[in-house]
Amino acid sequence: MRKPSLHEVMNHPLVQAFNPLGKQFLRRVVLPASLNPFASTLSISAILAFGEFAHIKTVPAFEMLYEDFLDGLYEDKHTIVVDSSGNTAHAVARLASAFGFSNVVVVMSADVPAAKRNIFAALSTPTIISVPKGESVAEVARELGEKPGHYHLNQYAHRGNINAHEMYTGPEIVRLMGRDLGVIAIALGSGGTAAGVGQYMHEVCPHAQVLGVRPRLGQQVPGARDRKKMAEVVRLSWEKVVPTVVEVSRKEAFEATRRLWNAVEQPGPTSGLAYVGLLQYLRHLESTPLTLELLAGTDVAFFCPDSAMLYSDVIIAELDSDQGID
Repeated sequence: MRKPSLHEVMNHPLVQAFNPLGKQFLRRVVLPASLNPFASTLSISAILAFGEFAHIKTVPAFEMLYEDFLDGLYEDKHTIVVDSSGNTAHAVARLASAFGFSNVVVVMSADVPAAKRNIFAALSTPTIISVPKGESVAEVARELGEKPGHYHLNQYAHRGNINAHEMYTGPEIVRLMGRDLGVIAIALGSGGTAAGVGQYMHEVCPHAQVLGVRPRLGQQVPGARDRKKMAEVVRLSWEKVVPTVVEVSRKEAFEATRRLWNAVEQPGPTSGLAYVGLLQYLRHLESTPLTLELLAGTDVAFFCPDSAMLYSDVIIAELDSDQGID
C-alpha cells in the first residue's frame, strides 16, 4: 500500500471527521440535587465525551497516529497492531487506512464484552486476537509488532496519548467549566487522559485538582485498571500531575452508572467509577479540618469517556433488576 502524503492524510474524510482540532467534542451536564449530596455547597457536573466522537479514545488515537506519521515511523509498515479493551482499537481501526495501513490487528483480553467485539465484526477490517485471562495482552501485542511490516501502537507508553489530552481535552474541559474548576475526577486506564488533563490544568488552572479513580485491587471495571494492572502495562508518567487516587468497588461503579442514567445520557461504567470516586473524595474533605470550604466558589466534575451502549451485557449481569434505580 502506497504511503500517503501529509496532505492526503489530513484531507482524508475520516481524518477530517476524527481530528479533534477546532472541535467542541465535550458536553457538560449539571447533576440535579438527587445525584448531588453536596448540592447546597457545590455544583457537580458530568463531562460527556460521547457525542461528536463515539468515545474519548478517538482523541489520543488520532494524535498518536499523527505524531508517528510525522516521525516517519510507518514507511515500511503495512499492519498496525494495537492492544486495547476496545475504544482505542476502534478509533485506530477507523483511522488506520488514512495513515497508509492496509491491515489492523487488535489484541484484547478474552473477557472484553461481546458488544465491543461486535463493533469490529461489523467493521470487518481488523483481525482480532483474543488473549486468555491471565496471559499478557501487552506482551502478545509487542511480539506481533516486531514482525516484518508490523507496527505496535502502544497507548500505554506513547507520549502522544498524554499530548492529545493536554492539547485538546484539557482546553475543552476549561471551555465548559471555566477557570473556577476545583476538581475533575477521571478514571484511570492507560493514565493518558488524567496525565494530559493534569498537565494542562497545572499550567492554566493550577488550583484545579485532577483526581484519579480506579477499581479496588483485584476488581474489574471495563476501561479502567486497578493498581496492579496499571503497574504491569502503563509506562506513561501520570503520578506527578495526579497526586490523589481513590479506589472504588466494581459493584459501586456499576450501580452508580445506572443511577446516573436518571440525568445523564447513559454513560458507561468508568463514568460511574469516576462519579463515586469524586463523591468519596468530597466526603473525605468534609470529614477533615480542611472541609469543603476549600472548594467554595468552584465547581467540580467527573469525566464520562464513553456510552453504556457498549456494556449492556456486563451491566445486566452485574446488577439486580432494581439496583441503581431510585
